[in-house]
Amino acid sequence: MRNENQRHWFLAPCGLDCGSCSIHSRTDDELDYWVQRNVDPGKIGCDGCRSDRHKHHWSPDCSILQCCVYERKLEFCAQCADFPCQALTAWGKEFEHHAEAVARLKEMKKMGVEQWLKERGGGG
Repeated sequence: MRNENQRHWFLAPCGLDCGSCSIHSRTDDELDYWVQRNVDPGKIGCDGCRSDRHKHHWSPDCSILQCCVYERKLEFCAQCADFPCQALTAWGKEFEHHAEAVARLKEMKKMGVEQWLKERGGGG
């Protein structure tokens, strides 16, 4: 099981689990997908939202990250008084893993962030 700092590190503010992300882990399938689209596999990867977003982050201009962390100074969207906002709800409809992330945040909001991290934040 990861320690608390690792749990926080690999759980994005939007609820995505970076530890299970194929871009973060650079799986062969993920790299093959991009190679087939003529993208340099060396550019595929992400160190997560809690890394230096201008060095090796998949989406350094993410509006959710900008809003949650840089504007509202929160650790997770679930801590926001406006959660779930319209932007996060729309984002959650784009892909299944986004919907799972929003569901994770809703559970986090219901339980409380610290309790959720203690009980379920092992991720992976």
